Amino acid sequence: MICTAVPLEATDIVWGDVSAMLNKAIQTSGGKYHIDDIYRHIKEGYYNLWLIIDEKEDEKVIAAITTRLIEYPNRRALAMDWVGGKRMSEWLPIALEKFNSFAKDCGCSHLEGYGRKAWTKVLKSYNWKPEYIAYRMEIDNG
Repeated sequence: MICTAVPLEATDIVWGDVSAMLNKAIQTSGGKYHIDDIYRHIKEGYYNLWLIIDEKEDEKVIAAITTRLIEYPNRRALAMDWVGGKRMSEWLPIALEKFNSFAKDCGCSHLEGYGRKAWTKVLKSYNWKPEYIAYRMEIDNG
């Protein structure tokens, strides 16, 4: 398996394959984002798009991830915002190695990731620690 960044000019070539994968993750946002928002952010350079490709399965895309750089007052981070696909336990070590290297090249001090609580079990073995829980309350305007 390989983890590779998608050049901006190749986004449209792969978008049909990866939008369905990412859309599953976006559906968990409770309407805050739509797949078209993610596409626009990728095309604007706000997000980088990464693919996990299984070379043994005719280079089939098995996962897609978006990353972005975050500038904090005293440090910089590489955030993984949207993750979609399957077989995470197989590709996660490869992706983390790639993201660590990319983050260091970009002057980042740490990685951040956002996802479901169930990921804690998988990420724990890679020294990820939960920082906080986000809560949301819908406002009834009617």
